[in-house]
Amino acid sequence: MNQKICLLTNTHISYNPRLLKEADALQEADYDVRVVGINLDDSKWQLDQALMAGRTWKLALYDVRKTTLRGRIHWLRAGLRQRFYQRTARLGWAALEKAYSRHSPELARLAAREPAELFIAHNLQALPAAAWAAKRTKAKLGFDAEDFHRGELLDRPENSEILRQTRSVEERYIPRCTHLTAASDGIAEAYAKHIPVKRPLTVLNVFPLAERAGQTPAAQLASERQGTELSLYWYSQLIGEDRGLDDAFGAVALLRNRVKLNLRGAIRESYARRLGERLKALGIAGRVRILPPVPPQELVERATCHDVGLALEAGETENRRVAVSNKLCAYLLAGLAVAATDTPGQRGILAGIPEAGFVYAPGDARTLADHLWQWLDNPARLLAARAQARKAAESRFCWDIEKSKLVSAVAQALQY
Repeated sequence: MNQKICLLTNTHISYNPRLLKEADALQEADYDVRVVGINLDDSKWQLDQALMAGRTWKLALYDVRKTTLRGRIHWLRAGLRQRFYQRTARLGWAALEKAYSRHSPELARLAAREPAELFIAHNLQALPAAAWAAKRTKAKLGFDAEDFHRGELLDRPENSEILRQTRSVEERYIPRCTHLTAASDGIAEAYAKHIPVKRPLTVLNVFPLAERAGQTPAAQLASERQGTELSLYWYSQLIGEDRGLDDAFGAVALLRNRVKLNLRGAIRESYARRLGERLKALGIAGRVRILPPVPPQELVERATCHDVGLALEAGETENRRVAVSNKLCAYLLAGLAVAATDTPGQRGILAGIPEAGFVYAPGDARTLADHLWQWLDNPARLLAARAQARKAAESRFCWDIEKSKLVSAVAQALQY
């Protein structure tokens, strides 16, 4: 009988592509994989169902949707419990866990419903639940650090309580893990520095080569790019403040009609109004397109239609400084030239492939524009950068290669 592995997340698999890739890789390696998560939203649940079509591993979701009676009851009950324990979190570990993660007890019980040899949490809020399930079933515990969680917030008075809870959860549970991975060298080094554990294995958050083609309806792909200008591309789940976009707006204003900026993601109405005013004031309203969100598996293929990928991490938090953004990895696989802010995580990647792009200091729109102008002025140089990015992805920065590190690490943890 194949060994059983349970992956836990406190969100939908459609919004956790790293977990999706890892579940697929472990199933391909002949493990019996089960994923346990939370059902928060009807539209995301529908995306989950579409992603599960053709997959053989199992998915179990705890329903907290407000559109169902049962889900609404679950949501309200957990919210009351969390608020209660947030006021009493200093009384003990049980209170801390319920204060930190809204649905931790339910996620833990759902995970433990079927035994496994290894329970792997895919975000910190799922780690206490994974630890409980592992202890309950006498299994091993793992954690995949997509972020350096205690470094996600600035050390300010208003963040003091959530930072205290985050550090407590990290320090209590991460040392218990026999399987530890991180999404960048910087995240791995930060955890090894702050917590008495062996440095986690870096498994980059790269994408499968197959996602470069055949993922998007042809009619939609044909309209992905408009115009003949240099096409700049940026995507995220949410278009909003503090995303580094002011650098892009400033560069477009300097380059005027030579470029077009394409932003993909959901946008709140309040920010949309401010954004419109900002673009109008800069005189670039006609140079910026807002593109709708798309399924995660379409992101790389749609990116191939553009010229330059923008990885605009501001680096204001420690996590943003040490992480390697998903965007950067997606741009490489799509064969885009890369314009990235000079954070340690992004610098570390581009230092090994300098022909594929450049880094610049966050906030320096002039330097960003100057670099982009060099590609405008020398199309052959742009083509060479794009070719170098694609080559780097094929030889190093793709999931087809990176997943072998994960599979080996899991095998080692199970033998420990």
